[in-house]
Amino acid sequence: MTAKELGRIMGGRILESYYDYAHVSNLVYEALDLGFECIQVFPNMLPKVKEVLNGRGLEVCAVVSYPHGIFLPEQKAFEIKDAIEAGATQIEFVVHNINVRSGNWELVRDEFRACRQAAGSHVLKAILECEWLTDEMIRKVCGIAAEEKIDRVCTSIGVYTRPDENKNDMLIGVEPEDVRKVKAAVQGKVKVVAQGNIDSVSKCRELLDAGADYISSEFAADILRSWE
Repeated sequence: MTAKELGRIMGGRILESYYDYAHVSNLVYEALDLGFECIQVFPNMLPKVKEVLNGRGLEVCAVVSYPHGIFLPEQKAFEIKDAIEAGATQIEFVVHNINVRSGNWELVRDEFRACRQAAGSHVLKAILECEWLTDEMIRKVCGIAAEEKIDRVCTSIGVYTRPDENKNDMLIGVEPEDVRKVKAAVQGKVKVVAQGNIDSVSKCRELLDAGADYISSEFAADILRSWE
C-alpha cells in the first residue's frame, strides 16, 4: 500500500478541547495536502472547517455524544441533524455502552435506529469501547449495527487510561485483536474503523493487517509522511 492509497482510508482528527482554531485550520490544510479520506472534529469546529475549505472537497465527520455516549436517542438525533445542517458530511456517534454492558439490546437498537434516521444518506459510524466489552457484547452490538444499517463501526474512543507499573496513567490504544473481533462480528456487512491512540507506522500496519478498513488517528499526518 502506498502513502496515497493509505490516505484514501485515513482520517485525521482533533478531538481534544485544548486546541485552538488555528489547529483546526491546519488539520484541514494537512488533509487536503495529504489526501485524507476525512477529518473528524467537534460540531463547534464545523464553521471554521467550512470557511477554510471554501468549497474544496473533503469529507468532514462530526462527532456526536463524544466521548461518553450517555445521551438519549432523541438527543443524539438532534445533534446529528444540527451537525449536518452545519456542514458535516459524515457522523460518528459514541454508543451508549452502559446499555451494551447491561445487555439492554432493544435500547441499543432504538439508539442505532434513531441515529440512522437522523443521518439520512450520510455516512454513519458507531464508536464502541472495545476495551470494556466482552467478546459476546462485541458480537451482539456489531450484529445490531449491521441490522440497523450503520455504515462503519469504530473500535474505541481513545480517551481512557490505565495505570502502568509506576502508577502513571497510560492511554489505552486499539489493539489488532480488537479489530479482528469487530471484523468477525460484522461479517462483512459493516466497515471497520481502527481508532484510539494510533501513533506510529508500525501500529498502523498491524491494524491494517488485522483487517481494518479505515484508520483514524490524531497522528494521521505524521504516519502518512513516514509511510514507505
